[in-house]
Amino acid sequence: MAQIVASKLSASTQRSGGQTSIHPPVNMPPQQVRLECTYKMEPDRKFPTKRAEDTIRDVLEAELESEKYDADKCPGLCKQLADAIKARVKLIGSPRYKIVSVVTIGSADKGTLSCVSQCVWNEKFDTYAHYAYNNNSLYAVGMVYGIYQE
Repeated sequence: MAQIVASKLSASTQRSGGQTSIHPPVNMPPQQVRLECTYKMEPDRKFPTKRAEDTIRDVLEAELESEKYDADKCPGLCKQLADAIKARVKLIGSPRYKIVSVVTIGSADKGTLSCVSQCVWNEKFDTYAHYAYNNNSLYAVGMVYGIYQE
């Protein structure tokens, strides 16, 4: 964001030297900073998909290694894992990217899963990372979307 400093100054002309001097008013409040959009249409660097995928893998393997599937516990666990993944991916440092994290957990003995997601995005800059984890009791799919904010 571009930074603009707004202040009120009074100008006075001194006749002796023909110079113009600018003096701030006596009771001037502190300067206020106003930010404006830069309308930056391209990122400085692309979203680090591989690092995000490694982060998803690290979180899912660490947290789910000894977990057993419990249908009552899974909704809270999904939220906790998604929040942890999002926080760690944000630490990677992808300025101007909106991070969306989704985790799905299911029972390993209940069959198959098909996931579909749709989004309007710019194929040039927006991307995603995913990782699927399995143990004897459950499976988990973690997805992170990196969506560039112009």
